[in-house]
Amino acid sequence: MIDINQFSKWISSKSNSPVLIDEISVQRIEEFVSYLTNERDCKPATINRKINALSTFFQCMKKKKFIMENPLEDFQRVKVPDSERVYLSREEVEAIIQAIDHPVLHHFAMTMAYTGLRVKECIHLTMKDVNFEEGYIQVINGKGGKNRTLPLSKQLKVHLEEYLKNHRPPTDSLYFFALKKTGTVSGQYVNRTLKDACEKAAIKKHVTSHILRHSFASYLVKKDTHVAVIQRLLGHASVKTTSVYLHVHQDDLQAAVDQIDF
Repeated sequence: MIDINQFSKWISSKSNSPVLIDEISVQRIEEFVSYLTNERDCKPATINRKINALSTFFQCMKKKKFIMENPLEDFQRVKVPDSERVYLSREEVEAIIQAIDHPVLHHFAMTMAYTGLRVKECIHLTMKDVNFEEGYIQVINGKGGKNRTLPLSKQLKVHLEEYLKNHRPPTDSLYFFALKKTGTVSGQYVNRTLKDACEKAAIKKHVTSHILRHSFASYLVKKDTHVAVIQRLLGHASVKTTSVYLHVHQDDLQAAVDQIDF
């Protein structure tokens, strides 16, 4: 909805008046893409997300007979350059977690690293969602509104039990990870904490909460975990989505060529 509102404001400003839906042409969309690229400096993935949102909107309008054609039906998406995703080694993950002094954020980052949870999924965990007796974490209303159950590793279980016993502040909040002042944790605070921890641990990589999730998947790939298992743990609807984590490490390339013995 935010993307559609942005386009609506832009085209109204461009035309200096409200614009009817059936008056929006492919040329107008191209001008909007140019505006996002040159004036807003948006990344290709961001631009494509906005195009997809608009396309869904126009398709809905077409079904309701407000317009005859969807101007974005055959609209070419912006090419996203291929790039190696940032991931952390086991040692780097450990160093970052150890560099986080705040006990709530320390255990929050540890949980992300052990489970591959999205940051919002971790934020929204409630006390009832972490079942120590049966050893699982229940993700309620994850991305796409889907629920999933993740097994709780023995190591993480010990750390989280210690967190509840000694570090979770007294609060009426139902959230598992709660700060005394707010009763919850924000994604911005998590990312700022990770940035500070990287500086303290002398790690030069740009690390966000999503990099912990990516590193979780990368570590499982290195351990030869089947892609379907990683897919279930990450909560992806398709193996195709999971495949972005199956990057080739430089060590793997070296090991491959070292096998050649003509």
